[in-house]
Amino acid sequence: MNPRVLFLLGSLVVLAGCTTVRLEYDRMTGTAFPAETVFDGETVNFTAIYLQGDILLTVMEDTTDITPLTGPADPADPDQYDYITPAEIETIETANRISPIGLESWSCSFWIFSGTCTRYHIYGLVANHYEEKADGTRSTSTMGWMFDPVERSGFVNYYKNTTVSTHAQKYLRSAAHEAGHSFNLNHCDGDGATTIMNQTSVVGDNYTYNFSASSLEHLQNHARAAVWPGIGPRHYACPHVH
Repeated sequence: MNPRVLFLLGSLVVLAGCTTVRLEYDRMTGTAFPAETVFDGETVNFTAIYLQGDILLTVMEDTTDITPLTGPADPADPDQYDYITPAEIETIETANRISPIGLESWSCSFWIFSGTCTRYHIYGLVANHYEEKADGTRSTSTMGWMFDPVERSGFVNYYKNTTVSTHAQKYLRSAAHEAGHSFNLNHCDGDGATTIMNQTSVVGDNYTYNFSASSLEHLQNHARAAVWPGIGPRHYACPHVH
């Protein structure tokens, strides 16, 4: 990694009092994790995106061999296992997640910092399925969804969505968008056109990997209980409450 980037990361950890976020990522066979990309001459990944909001987020790519769902054929619904239900997503998370929900803390010391380190956690699943809609039918257009609005700790990418499986840059952007919900960011935090919290499927080719001013205000200045993942329910109201 570039020495300047390492310096910035280290400085951020010190300034933040060693508070970080880890994304544990699991995936089904036949899928891939969102990959680092180059966009407008800049290297873009989860860490680079969230550093904009003074959040140090790292990714732990974990289980890679979860079996896609299968079952008995249903003549009335031959595509039934093309999509995955919320209950099935939660079952997979329970069986495979190794990170805690909420925070973990420990004594740490490095460079000029000595004190308590704290890590929050997000869980991501790449499912080789479409989304199941509320009416029980499948949605081929949904790229991702934060399935845990109570604790803001988990999201899913739907790999059967054509854009997710074929367009690496939009896949990364969509995954970063879903992770944003874990930090209590909403669609109305976007600028109406290009930034991360505007849905990738809506903005089409007019997109960036930047956060809007509203998103940055939330990430950097709002009460920690309303920002860090895994410690409270999702708030849908805009503007946010500090």
